[in-house]
Amino acid sequence: MVNRHLVISDIHENHEAIVRLILKARKIPGGFRDIWFLGDFFGHSEDAVGKSRLTRSCLLTVTDLFQLPFYCVFGNWEYWLMHPENDAINEAQKNHKTALEERREKLNSKSKIVSQRLMRKPILELPEKRPEFTLFHGCSFSCHDTAVYHADPWESYINPHDMNIVTRNLFGNTDHLKTPHFLFGHTHIPGYFVYSKTSFVNMWRMFSPDMAENPIYYGNENQRYGINPGSAGINQKNFPRTAIILDTKAKTFQYIIDDGNSTKTNRNFFLTSLLMRNRRR
Repeated sequence: MVNRHLVISDIHENHEAIVRLILKARKIPGGFRDIWFLGDFFGHSEDAVGKSRLTRSCLLTVTDLFQLPFYCVFGNWEYWLMHPENDAINEAQKNHKTALEERREKLNSKSKIVSQRLMRKPILELPEKRPEFTLFHGCSFSCHDTAVYHADPWESYINPHDMNIVTRNLFGNTDHLKTPHFLFGHTHIPGYFVYSKTSFVNMWRMFSPDMAENPIYYGNENQRYGINPGSAGINQKNFPRTAIILDTKAKTFQYIIDDGNSTKTNRNFFLTSLLMRNRRR
């Protein structure tokens, strides 16, 4: 149990999906000990839940998650919210100025602790004692930095076609990636890179439903992995809402899927369930 982690990313204010994924992850044999969050709790709620607003229930849910061992890196939305001075100069941020202003109003002095807690680090190396994975939202360095286009690390996208970035600038550069493997989000595309240290070939494996049926082994010492758990909040045309259970003892990860079935979960029951199960471990 100590070695099992729930990895989630890109919630985008869909707190009900997170409740469903957590309760589903609890039912998997072995459960999980803590949560590793890869950023973007805020933003795009119109894509996640069909309405553009940040609710009190949403903020209460993320506050509940803080009662568990919770490790997180910030996403581009957390960064934008905490840096209003960039609204006029950052092109991507400028495009969401109205949505950002609405959310800043809701994050008053009482709930501002939520964004501050989510904003502590752009990069994490976990597990803490013997790190195997580097966690980041977009990338661990500014991989899109040219005369034409610049994106900060948390705004950078690593897409399946970015083999050169992954192979040379991540797996091939210890300044950018010190751990054997990495976890990333931002793209909302679940799947994983596999890099062979013997053949120097990097491949992308797209998510398919069978990945939720059996664990995937990453412990082969000749391979390195870059894993995207997908979006826990947004259901896309080609991909469901997903997360992963990572087992750092068995060296496996397994996708879990939010089936979207409505769950009317009482908040007090949800919080009590989280705390009691955690204490029993």
